[in-house]
Amino acid sequence: MKITAQEEYGLRCILQLAKAEAKVTTVREIAEREGLSNAYVEKLLRLLSKSGLTKSVRGIGGGYQLARPVNKITLADVVRSLGNIPSTENICDRYPGNLDACIHVEDCGIRSAWGGLTRSIQQYLDDMTLDQLLKTEAEVHKVVINSEKSG
Repeated sequence: MKITAQEEYGLRCILQLAKAEAKVTTVREIAEREGLSNAYVEKLLRLLSKSGLTKSVRGIGGGYQLARPVNKITLADVVRSLGNIPSTENICDRYPGNLDACIHVEDCGIRSAWGGLTRSIQQYLDDMTLDQLLKTEAEVHKVVINSEKSG
């Protein structure tokens, strides 16, 4: 899975809001903490708002806050709002070599392998919530290891 800069920075921005709990956080505060431009943070937060993950608060003391509790926002929600989660669709169409279509279209073990991998990634992202990501690195590592053992 390729993680884009937009997905990485967007996740970092939404985690800033998660750390603030219900408090409104300004674009400037997030930009300073994350070392990003105000314009880029604003763009990312607008994308997250379009998906219903964050909401803007207008007026003096305005900014952004989470639209749902931290335990109700998954890593998959964030990735989907900022990019996309890999899927098995069009795998064969994307890489046919020099031909118009892949020669393995009828009976393909590769497609099944990629399908299993993408389903695992999707399930992992669906299971990981923002409240889990707010823990220490060691605690998150334990969550990851436990999910690998149960999966």
